[in-house]
Amino acid sequence: MADKNTKADKGNSASPASRKIDWQARKLENAKRDDTSVVFCRARDTGDFINILNSNDNLVYQMRMNMGRRESLTFEVVKSYIDRSRRIKEELNLMNAEMCQLLDYTYKPPRGFDHPLKKQEKQAAPGVETGKK
Repeated sequence: MADKNTKADKGNSASPASRKIDWQARKLENAKRDDTSVVFCRARDTGDFINILNSNDNLVYQMRMNMGRRESLTFEVVKSYIDRSRRIKEELNLMNAEMCQLLDYTYKPPRGFDHPLKKQEKQAAPGVETGKK
């Protein structure tokens, strides 16, 4: 009867604790890179956002790098996805501002973004009540 190969037989005999240390060391090395941002994960949903954002970062980069090199990646197509990505970011910024408003927190938008609710107040005609006291 043939023996079944195990992970240990294949040279992957590092203990789970050892693998965790290697993983943490890789994370620390990556955090030192110029093209890396560190994100705190307090809510369980944050991991989902990070995974989606990492995929989006790679795909937008690939689309920009391959634009014009493939028939399907015309300037107009790539621009439409970049515009859509911008709208999604603005929508998330608006949602964060609204949640802060509900919690009676002061919203400080991230660098590069404006406070979307202040924009809406400014757009209201002078002398028109915006519903705020």
